[in-house]
Amino acid sequence: MFKRILPLLFALTLMLGLGAYWLLYYTGNNTEYAKGHRYLVTIKPGMTTADIADLLHKKHLVKTPEAFRMEARLRGLAGKLEAGRYEIIGGMSNSEIVTILSKGQTYSVKFTVPEGFNVVKTGRKLEAEGLGDAKKFEEACRNYTPYPYMETKNPDVLFKAEGFIYPTTYHLDPDMTEKDILALMVRTFNTEINKEKIPELAKKQGMKLRDLVNLAAMVELEAVFPEEQACIAGVFLKRLEIEMPIQSDTTIQYLLGSQKEEVTIADTRIQSPYNTYRNAGLPPGPIGSPGMDAIKACLNPEITEYLYFVAEKDGHHRFTKTYGEHLKAIADIHKDDK
Repeated sequence: MFKRILPLLFALTLMLGLGAYWLLYYTGNNTEYAKGHRYLVTIKPGMTTADIADLLHKKHLVKTPEAFRMEARLRGLAGKLEAGRYEIIGGMSNSEIVTILSKGQTYSVKFTVPEGFNVVKTGRKLEAEGLGDAKKFEEACRNYTPYPYMETKNPDVLFKAEGFIYPTTYHLDPDMTEKDILALMVRTFNTEINKEKIPELAKKQGMKLRDLVNLAAMVELEAVFPEEQACIAGVFLKRLEIEMPIQSDTTIQYLLGSQKEEVTIADTRIQSPYNTYRNAGLPPGPIGSPGMDAIKACLNPEITEYLYFVAEKDGHHRFTKTYGEHLKAIADIHKDDK
């Protein structure tokens, strides 16, 4: 009796297997939607596999919802499809879509904050790349201080978040607001400095973290070549020690709000708390976002007798000890340019 039934069972199993294969690969290939168009689909928290299948079917990304559900079920991924915003290309198979949703490969846009960028430049770049409004980003930065070291009572500070936007490449959700983006950037700064134990190192040197970032921002913008950062930091610290104005052109550029090829004598006479030619000490706040190398250079400055430096045509600097040597270096550079 068993020998008679066995072939029937085998045939039935084979038919079921072929049926499942047909359902998955013929009703689950979605080739009729193979237009190559990219669609953004939002999977909300709490959505079931059936809900997701129906949503994808309505958007003409899945031909047969039942086949999609079976794909997820047979792979043990039913109920494990993650919420988020996804980019699905028309014509993707059920298998490909299930893989994307189960791995949480959410759609994001790359956005890079270059080292030395300030709040205004970052906001303009966000707007230019269609990720936010420049003015809204600036407004979000004005009084944003989620960490105690960002706090300041100085009324001359334009943006309290200035300097604490970590320069790196981010993967942003297109739905993020300007406040969300700022929060991510500042949170990344906090993560990175703690990873490198910067707060502890600054404390050992008797330096406030905000002052360290303030100094590092100028070093970042002055040094075209990273190998000069420690020497420039040493010059600035030496000037601070003897209460000599820092005289950094980078602070003039900041208060002007635009990059000038050459800072003039008239520029250095502008009345502003950010003018480090007229005012001794650090400016009211950071003038940009320093990278980690610039921050470390300020914690490990090169100890020299230099008090002056001037930029050469290629971006390198000539360092000198006295004002007379400094004037000669300027004259020599101008002579070389002729």
